[in-house]
Amino acid sequence: MEVAKHFSTLNLKLMKWRLLPSLNLDVIYEQKCLLFGAGTLGCSIARCLVAWGITNISFVDCGHVAYSNPVRQSLFINADAVQNKFKATAAAERLKEILPSVQATGHVLQIPMPGHAIGDSAREKVLENIHKIVELIKSHDILFLITDSRESRWLCTMLGAFYGKVKW
Repeated sequence: MEVAKHFSTLNLKLMKWRLLPSLNLDVIYEQKCLLFGAGTLGCSIARCLVAWGITNISFVDCGHVAYSNPVRQSLFINADAVQNKFKATAAAERLKEILPSVQATGHVLQIPMPGHAIGDSAREKVLENIHKIVELIKSHDILFLITDSRESRWLCTMLGAFYGKVKW
């Protein structure tokens, strides 16, 4: 595992040495990234983050891997669709296969959206999800709001701004 971690950072060390000696790689390595969405963008961004040395990545998504996903979403394989895996947890598992030292977690959460009614039977689960989303936003340094609808990004944007995670 340590061998993979060492070799995964060689390109970054070369960039620092050749192009930008003042680049503080430790600051990059220490960032905790939270990706709201584990689809096409989430998979691609997560792969890029790992390539940049970021090894603490969390996914939030409530969708399942569909049969059409593996051809365009780089962290999934057909077996994920066959097993009806959740995208968030499957993406985290695949990142760990790519780089065993990565700390990747998947959170299966439905994000409450404005204009979408909440029935009494779902109220407790929605509040539980909101509390978990708040906890995740507070404990991460960088947010990626890459869900597939504006409505699902609204709450995360507001909470991110409130907790100083969204810079204007």
